[in-house]
Amino acid sequence: MRLFIAADLDGAARTAVADAVERLRARAEQERRGAARGVAWVDPRNLHLTLHFLGEIDDARWPALRDAVAPPLDAGPPRLALGLWGTFPPHGPSRVIWMGVTAGAEGLAAAHAELGARLQAVGLVPDARPFSPHLTVGRVKTASGLFWPRVCGAAEAPSTRAWTLPACTLFQSHLSPAGPTYRALLAIPFAGATPQPPESSLEANRAD
Repeated sequence: MRLFIAADLDGAARTAVADAVERLRARAEQERRGAARGVAWVDPRNLHLTLHFLGEIDDARWPALRDAVAPPLDAGPPRLALGLWGTFPPHGPSRVIWMGVTAGAEGLAAAHAELGARLQAVGLVPDARPFSPHLTVGRVKTASGLFWPRVCGAAEAPSTRAWTLPACTLFQSHLSPAGPTYRALLAIPFAGATPQPPESSLEANRAD
C-alpha cells in the first residue's frame, strides 16, 4: 500500500486554486510559448497539502498504523487559506511550483508533529526535513532555468477564502501510466470537530 496523510481543500478553495493556476499558465504562455506544457500540472481534483508521505507500507502493518493515527488530534480545527506563488528548490532551476499557506500554518505544523510521533510509535520514521506546508500545483519536467521563479514572482498573488479543516485524511495512492489515483482510507479528526466525508471528488478513486 502506497500511503500519505494530507489536509484536503474544500470546494471553494479547490476552484480558486484551479482558476489561479490557469491564469499563471496563461501568463507563462504569453512570455514563452510552450512553457506551460513543460509542467505536469496537478489535476484540481487531486490538490492537497501533504503532511506525511509514508510510501509503500506492507499490508501486515496496516492494522497497527490505522489504530495509531485514527484517534482525534489534540488541537482544534485550523482555519486555512492559501496564497502566494513559489518554486522549489529556492535557488537554481525549478522542479516544483507551489502555492503557500497564508493562514493556519501553525495548526498544520501541530498536526504534522503529532502524527509524526504516532508514526514513530509504530516504527515508521517520518521525513526528517523541516515541515514547510505548501500546495504543489505543478512539477517542472523540462529545463527552464530561472523562468518559473521569475514568472511566479511577477504574477498576480493568488488567494483563497479561509476554510475550516475538520480532519486530516490518510490516502492510498495507486500509480498507473495515466497518473496516480487516490483513495481516502481514513479521516483523522481534529479535537471537537465532526468528521466530514471527503470532498465528492475523493469519495471514489481519484486521479498528485
